[in-house]
Amino acid sequence: LILFQKGQTTTPPPFEIFFCFGEEWPDQKPKEKKLITVQGVPVAARLLLEMFSGELAWSADSIPLQISHPDLKDKMVEQFKELHQLWQNQQRLPPAQPEPG
Repeated sequence: LILFQKGQTTTPPPFEIFFCFGEEWPDQKPKEKKLITVQGVPVAARLLLEMFSGELAWSADSIPLQISHPDLKDKMVEQFKELHQLWQNQQRLPPAQPEPG
């Protein structure tokens, strides 16, 4: 992610996690041919990637799935929302002028 953010690679890092149920995997069959596959997307990873790439395609305030009981993961998502808000506010500020001296 840091290399992508610095422009040292053009390919963003993968952040999806795939699970396969009921069959051996990996094997020669592509994941689209499996009986049951689940794709997980860590909200924090996606938010960081979109924040650094400038492609915020979704609102940080509208996370579709929530964990039932607040725990460390929920707190981390809230912190990333706050970080995102700070980052957006910083993007709107004019560049700092050097003090005369």
